[in-house]
Amino acid sequence: MKTSIIALASALLVATPAWADDAADDANTDNRDIIVTGTKLSGDFGAKSGIPIAKVPQSIQIVTADEIIEQGAHSIGDLLRNVPSANPGYSRVGAYQSFSLKVRGFLADQMRNGIRQRYYEDVDASALSNIDRVEVLKGPSGVLYGQSAVGGIVSIITKQPQDNQFGTFAVTLGQYDQKMLTVDMNTGLAPGLAVRITGEVERSGTFVDYQDMNRKNVAFNLRYAPSDSVAAHLVAEYVERDTQRNPGLPIKGTVQSNGVRPLSRSLYLGEPAVDALTANAPMVQAWVDVKLSDNWTVTPRLQYQEFNSSFLQIRLRAPDALDPTTITRNGRIGREDDSYTIAQLDLSGRLVTGPVTHKLLFGYEYDHERGRFTQSNLTNVSSINVLTPVYAFNSTQPTKTFAFDNFYNVDGHALYAQDQIDLTDRWNLIGAVRHSWIDAWDGDWKGATNNRAKTSTTIWQIGSTYQITNALSVYAGYNTGFDIESTGGARTRTGEPLQPEKSNQAELGLRYHTDGFRGSVSLFQIKRVNAVTADPVDPDFSINAGEQRVRGVEVEGEWQVTDWWQLNAGYAYLDGKVTRSNDGIVGKRIGDLPEHSFTARTNVTIPGTPLTLRGGINHITNRVLVDGSDVILPAYTLADIGVGVDLKPVRIDATLSNLFDERYFTASGNGFAVYPGEPRTFSVRLSVGF
Repeated sequence: MKTSIIALASALLVATPAWADDAADDANTDNRDIIVTGTKLSGDFGAKSGIPIAKVPQSIQIVTADEIIEQGAHSIGDLLRNVPSANPGYSRVGAYQSFSLKVRGFLADQMRNGIRQRYYEDVDASALSNIDRVEVLKGPSGVLYGQSAVGGIVSIITKQPQDNQFGTFAVTLGQYDQKMLTVDMNTGLAPGLAVRITGEVERSGTFVDYQDMNRKNVAFNLRYAPSDSVAAHLVAEYVERDTQRNPGLPIKGTVQSNGVRPLSRSLYLGEPAVDALTANAPMVQAWVDVKLSDNWTVTPRLQYQEFNSSFLQIRLRAPDALDPTTITRNGRIGREDDSYTIAQLDLSGRLVTGPVTHKLLFGYEYDHERGRFTQSNLTNVSSINVLTPVYAFNSTQPTKTFAFDNFYNVDGHALYAQDQIDLTDRWNLIGAVRHSWIDAWDGDWKGATNNRAKTSTTIWQIGSTYQITNALSVYAGYNTGFDIESTGGARTRTGEPLQPEKSNQAELGLRYHTDGFRGSVSLFQIKRVNAVTADPVDPDFSINAGEQRVRGVEVEGEWQVTDWWQLNAGYAYLDGKVTRSNDGIVGKRIGDLPEHSFTARTNVTIPGTPLTLRGGINHITNRVLVDGSDVILPAYTLADIGVGVDLKPVRIDATLSNLFDERYFTASGNGFAVYPGEPRTFSVRLSVGF
């Protein structure tokens, strides 16, 4: 890491207060509230780690339910604009937003209440109504959570029932005919028994022609604590979305010139008469904390979820060789139906050995995944002229030819253990290890197995936090992860199964906390290793020989300037490149990774009034489209302003996003198309509480 970068990070920590991880007032923070981003949050990261947020040896940022409302967020991607090292991906007009969300240059996985998801989050990226807070843990973190993306974990903690009675009804109206109704109702039914119901219905248009957004979600949350030694939780959620499968816009005419004129952001280049994307997912989570003694607790957990989707998709391909305003296309029609069950059994407790206290966690996990994907290819999809588009399927019906009807199954088992060691009142260590056994196979539906891969892998984590003073602490950590999704569809020349891709991260950081200021700075290197790349003997096959690396620095924090004025900001420098590959891209930039990013927000509550003024800015420098690409996605700067009026029990929140109507584009996941960013948009939310 260059000295100038370290100096810049140190300067920003002092000169640009921003919000970040909170350092504890003293080392004994296990049973104390942790203050992060101005909000009291008790408990541990990810709902099951047992590690207090201030002792996690990795950078964490948190976004609360109130901040979701204040920022007028439309999706999880919008929330990641608060994280300087995160790429918020494309807007909700694109399908499956989670495939575009990145942290520190790599994809990030989503969890819910400490249990990882499997496509659930891809149904509706705007389903925010049951979220209490979002914790962003940066870097691979698979020891407790199993296979995970390289970039980190987006840990979603859902709203928990409370003993008292309250509720909120809200209506949101905005541009593009936005209409949304949100409800949150809570009541205590009996001593120790409480229920909370949340839900949302939206019927809106979007800034893209022909594309609507019809979506709904509902959640039932139950907590039953009949005694001090037993606490049971049930979370049942259902999400559903019905929209068009937007193909995006071509490279020519958006981020590169087509020789005629730039394309409108509202242009739809699919087939609006037949395009469709419908998806739904039920999910049930249940866990029980059973206190065996003063020091030991056993927690069984169970999650069942489905992902069901049908689609007709038109895909943009290369421009016509003689006319860059004519884009070739193809298409497919099909459906996917998946079910996913995960069961965990954790034993956690304390053990004192002389002057040293151990906080232990032992666990077992079982995964059972069953998936089916059916596809036919469309045979009469024609090219389209982007200047004068003619939709072929307005006058004729699509024809198709069968492609495949396949299954994909996974059975997995894992053992894991974690030890938090308090060496002194100020110094603690964390060590953890996980070994996973994975059996994955696929083939023709109700037919023979075509491919089967039995693999196993071990990952681990070690870290430490030392409290230098009551205000300043230092942490360091090394953690690893693994992922089987990227290797599942690839094949080796010899027929042997590919091993899981792995990742690792080394990080060193400082956290500083006073009554009015919280800040942190971190230096890190994160690697994706054992990655899939072409076989040099036969490029139609793959081997585990690729590697990508990102080195960076992050500065973030929060400054409470006065009782009524708050500033937060963050900066990230990310140097990412392909370090090993057989695809001819060694030394080139990693796709969709900005070298510099900056975010800042401010809230000003006018003294003596119910009025709060808000504003924010988010800047991202240019990125290459995909790994090693020569296509550049230009830099962009987004600004938003807002106002809140709290007239209890009535509250009004209005937001004007993309204030200067910046024209920008985001990666779509392939080398042929991009997604347009949302133009200037106004919305207002009126809520009534009781």
